[in-house]
Amino acid sequence: MTSAGNGALQLTALAEPVVDDRGAPRPPAPGTRAAPALRDDPESVADRLADVLVRRLACGRGGTVTWLNHYSAMIAMKAGVPLDRFDYLGLDGIFLCRLLGLDATDYRTSADLVLPRLLERAPRLRIALIGSTPTKLRLVADKIVNDYGHEIALLRDGYEGLPDPRSLQAELHAAGVQVVILGLGTPLQDSYALDLSRQGLLVATCGGWLDQFSGEVAYYPSWAYPLKLNWLVRLVKEPHRLWRRYTVHAVRAVRSRRPLVDYVTGLGGRPLSAAAPTPSWHMASVG
Repeated sequence: MTSAGNGALQLTALAEPVVDDRGAPRPPAPGTRAAPALRDDPESVADRLADVLVRRLACGRGGTVTWLNHYSAMIAMKAGVPLDRFDYLGLDGIFLCRLLGLDATDYRTSADLVLPRLLERAPRLRIALIGSTPTKLRLVADKIVNDYGHEIALLRDGYEGLPDPRSLQAELHAAGVQVVILGLGTPLQDSYALDLSRQGLLVATCGGWLDQFSGEVAYYPSWAYPLKLNWLVRLVKEPHRLWRRYTVHAVRAVRSRRPLVDYVTGLGGRPLSAAAPTPSWHMASVG
């Protein structure tokens, strides 16, 4: 509490963000104002999105969340994935943020940052893991049970063990699943996520996170995200699979910049904004 020069009493408080029914932040209430946005790193953005998803689960709403990088965005656009049907859309990569003309400090996040935070902060959940191979799925399941205390209610690999969406939806309902983590690759995982969507169920796509998380040691070293070199770590670890993504496909994304902007920030504008919750409002009474 501070006294202003004109004698008026100024009150400053740090409050929880006020969110709408989709978890997107509302502007400050009448009579208050928001200070300029704080600068953030990917981990703090991930913290806030994870908290939003935890609150969605707590109030029984669930939702659908997916992520795009420059490569998967091109695939999703070509396949006609309806981004507007998702509740949350995250941007996984500085390069895509720059292509879209968006500040990475506000929008950059990823499944490998958000999902561990969700698992850490949510009370005991019944989880389904869909994708990868049976061996890696079991490793991921064991880590989630042992490290976070959740229950794995259903495992289905992304190959011979993958049922059609309607059959899988019935299995999820019968198993009482609360969270579905889908690692099937774009656009298949996006199609499944939307088909599986229902009230109270959180469905999150994760790309290659299941494979990354199955390892005995962390996939990314601690310095990767602070130095913005996580892409280089992936390239060194998986050169044969990823070299074209960071060369040929990067050039193609640049050439397709205008359609990408229209697709991601136009069609996907609402879920994109919802996935970038602003910092807690610095609110001050207006004298």
